[in-house]
Amino acid sequence: MRFRVGVDTGGTFTDCVVIDERGTIHTFKELSTPRDPSIGLYNVVRKAAAAFGKSLEEFLPELDFFAHGTTVATNTLLTATGAKTGLILTRGFRDTLEMRRAHKENIWDLYLPVPEPLAPRYLRIGVRERIDATGTVLEPLVPEDVEEACALFRREGVEAVAVCTLFSFLNPVHEARIREIVARELPQAFISISSEVLPQIREYERSSTTVANAYVGPKLTVYLSTLERRLKADGLKRAFYVTASNGGVMTAETAIRHASATLLSGPAAGAVGAVFFAGLLDRKNLILMDMGGTSFDVTLINNAKVTLSTEGEIAGYRVAKPMIDINTIGAGGGSIAWLDKGGMLRVGPASAGSDPGPVCYALGGTQPTVTDANLLLGYLNPDYFLGGEMKVDAAAAAAAVRREIAEPLGMSETEAAAGIFQIINQNMADATKVVSVQRGHDPREYTLVSAGGACSIHACKIAEEVGSGTVLVPRAASVFCALGMLESDIRLDNVRSYNAFIGPNGPGIDLGDFNETIRQVEGQALEELLQEGVERERATLLRFLDVRYVGQHHEVTIEIPHDCTIEDAHLGEIAAAFHAAHERLYTYSTPENPLEIMNLRVTAVGVVDKAVLEAQGDERQGEDIRGALKGSRRVYFEQLGDFRETPVYDREALRPGMRAEGPAVVEERITTVIVHPGWTMRVDRYGNIVMEMMERMEVKE
Repeated sequence: MRFRVGVDTGGTFTDCVVIDERGTIHTFKELSTPRDPSIGLYNVVRKAAAAFGKSLEEFLPELDFFAHGTTVATNTLLTATGAKTGLILTRGFRDTLEMRRAHKENIWDLYLPVPEPLAPRYLRIGVRERIDATGTVLEPLVPEDVEEACALFRREGVEAVAVCTLFSFLNPVHEARIREIVARELPQAFISISSEVLPQIREYERSSTTVANAYVGPKLTVYLSTLERRLKADGLKRAFYVTASNGGVMTAETAIRHASATLLSGPAAGAVGAVFFAGLLDRKNLILMDMGGTSFDVTLINNAKVTLSTEGEIAGYRVAKPMIDINTIGAGGGSIAWLDKGGMLRVGPASAGSDPGPVCYALGGTQPTVTDANLLLGYLNPDYFLGGEMKVDAAAAAAAVRREIAEPLGMSETEAAAGIFQIINQNMADATKVVSVQRGHDPREYTLVSAGGACSIHACKIAEEVGSGTVLVPRAASVFCALGMLESDIRLDNVRSYNAFIGPNGPGIDLGDFNETIRQVEGQALEELLQEGVERERATLLRFLDVRYVGQHHEVTIEIPHDCTIEDAHLGEIAAAFHAAHERLYTYSTPENPLEIMNLRVTAVGVVDKAVLEAQGDERQGEDIRGALKGSRRVYFEQLGDFRETPVYDREALRPGMRAEGPAVVEERITTVIVHPGWTMRVDRYGNIVMEMMERMEVKE
C-alpha cells in the first residue's frame, strides 16, 4: 500500500496525517519536543507506522509524498536563539537596520519598544563600494575591507553573515564577490546575500529580510539536513518537502537557502487545507480559525482563494517574503491565565507549551491555562484525553485555578474557569475581526472553519461574537495544517524590481524591455522548479506586478496574464484590475491617475498529485444519532449559568445525516467538539460536522 504523509510540529503537539490509497484520512498526535523537534516527528511517524502494522523502516519506503511543517525558524526568532550574525553593507549605511520604518503597531504609544536588531551595531560593517540607481558601478569594491570585517567576525565568533549593499538588486556583482571572500575567510559561516534572498527595491526591507534569513539559517540547516539524512537512512525514497509561508512546499535543500520563507510554515498549510475544503464543499467564503496549544491563527478565504502579502512582521522583524495573510495571536490551550497589577484577569499571550504544559498534564506546570479551565468546566473528558493515552490531573488543575485566580478575586473555581473561557473567546473573536470586519468583509457571509486541537470547544462562542451563523469542523480538524500539506503544490517565488508607468500623463512602459525581463525571470524560475524534481509538463508560471498610484507609498499586488507576450491591449486590463483591487482594499480608486510598476513577480508552481477524499455516505439518509451516543457528563454553559447533564457522542460512530441540538459534546480521540445551547449540528457526506445557529436557521426559512 502507498501513503501520503504530512507532519506539522506545533508548540504543544506534533500532528500527523496519513492518507492511504483509498483516500481515507488517518490522524495521529504526539507531544512536541521543543529541545529537538525531530524527536516528536519520529515519535508520531512511528505511531502512524504501527497503526498499519509496520515498523518505521517498512513504512517510510511506501511513502509517495512526505511534507513537513516546521516551527524551527519561527521559534528561533520568537525566542531570540538564532546565530550570532554579522552584516556587511555599503559604508555609511550601517544604521538602516536600526532606523527601520515609521510604521508602528500602535501609533499612540510614544514608548512602544522595538526588538533589538538581529545584527548588533558593532557587527554591522560598512565596506567601500558603490553601485548607483541604474546598476552602474560608481566605486569598485575594496576586498581588504571585507577581509577586515571577516577578521572581526572570526574574533567575535560570528556564525552567520548577511550581505546587503545598495542597489544590488540591479547589479549583484559586489555582493557575489563579498560572498566569495567570506566563504574563503569564514568557511563554516552561513551566508545570505540580499540579491538572492530578496532582489527588490527598498533597502530596509531587503536588509531586514536578509539578516533574518542569516539569523535563522544555521539552526534550520542543522535541523533539516540532519532530519533528511536520518529519514533517507531509515528508508525514505522520495523527496523530503518543507512547507513555506506562501502555502507551497519546497525541498529541504531549497528551504535551507531560503530559511526566512519558512517562518509561517505550519499555519500557511492550514490555509491551503481551507482552500481545498472550499472547493470540496462548494463553500467559497471561509474564515479559518486554527487554535493549537500556543497560538491562534486566522485566515480569510475569499472566493476560494487566500490573500497573499508580499511582506509582514514576525516577532517585530520585517520579512518581505510572499506569505499568506495570517493574523496570529498568543491564544491556545496552553495560554496562561494571570492577574495584572490592577487585579484584572488576563489570558495569554504567554503559553505553557508542551514543556511543562498545562497544570493538568502533571509535567511540572504550575500556572493555570485554558486547557485547565476547559477541564474544570467539563468540556474535556479527563479519562479520554488523546483517546486515553495521556492521563490528566483535574485536581491539580482545580488547585491551580483556585490558588492563582479564584481566591485572589474572591470567586469560586467554576466562576474563575468560566472567566478564563470567556476572555480567551473574546481575544480570538477580536483576532477574527481583524481579517474580516477591519478589511471590509462581513463575517455573516462566511463559514467559520474550526481547526486545531482546541478550537472546536470555543468555535460557537467565537461565531456568536463575530456574527457568523455557521461553523464547519472538518474530519481532521485537530491536525488540519498537516492535512493541508498534502494538498499543497511546489511553489517558488521570484521577484525582480522593474520600474515603469501605465496610464495617462505617465512616462510609459517599453513593452519590448518589459517582456524580455519577464522571459529572464521566468527562465530562472523554471530552472529552479525543475531542480526541485518537477517534470516540465507539471510546471506552471504565474505573473504578478506590484503596482501603486504615482506618489503613493504602498503597492497592491495583482495577477497579470501569463503564457503570452504582454501587449498594449493588456495594459488596460492590468490597470482595471489594479483599480478594482485598490477600491476593494481601500474603498476608493482614481482611474484618471497614472500607475507605477515597482516589482515583477513570477511564481513557479509544480503541480503535485493530490489526495482524493471519498464521501462517506448520503447525509439525506437521516440516520438516528442515538447510535453514536456513548454517555453523558456535566458540562458548564455560560447561557445557562450552571452545569447541565449533556449527551456525549462518539465522533468515530457518527455517520452522514446524523443530527443533534445543543447542548451536546462530540468526542474524538484527539479533539472535542462542543455544540453550545442555541446551536445544532449535522454530519455532512464527508464526515465533517456542520454547526448552525438556530436563530440564523429560522431567518433563512
